[in-house]
Amino acid sequence: MALPRELEISFSPEEMEFLAGNEYINIVPSETMDQLPLVSATIPIMKPPKKCRVPLWLALELKKQNLARIVPPEWMEIGKLENIRDDELENETFSELPFRWLETAHLLLNFCADDIEDVEDIRRILLDIREARQSKARTGLEAINEVQLTLDNLGAMEINEIRPIFREVMDRMRKIVQVSQEE
Repeated sequence: MALPRELEISFSPEEMEFLAGNEYINIVPSETMDQLPLVSATIPIMKPPKKCRVPLWLALELKKQNLARIVPPEWMEIGKLENIRDDELENETFSELPFRWLETAHLLLNFCADDIEDVEDIRRILLDIREARQSKARTGLEAINEVQLTLDNLGAMEINEIRPIFREVMDRMRKIVQVSQEE
């Protein structure tokens, strides 16, 4: 069965979140749990109140079952996010964020809001960061040439969003350059 054209060249947001589930995050278990052998790694014995690093998908599952509290990543602290937002607004380049920052933040804010301090402020700041980065990406696409596009520090979701546009634009630019060189 063939996929619609728009799905052939990019992932859905849900697929991107699924991939982000393999990112590791800290949790604090609420009870002792035995060692857990996974395909990609073995999770050591978990004992409260000691932090343990687990894949995000497992952290969300343990949270859902009230077996753990998720510790938000350092980059999601309000002070750090404010600095990133200010940097995004003041500079033309993209700030460094984890590659799957957007998907991770979305999952944590939707499923673990009670584990995050100042959650509404964090939502607002993340939205500001997202809008600033989208604006920069649009500006970058406007300044594109037939050789390259430099958009360092983009996250996975951001790349996924511009992939269809970028592919189409680059194809058209190559054709224009090719025709102009033939003349």
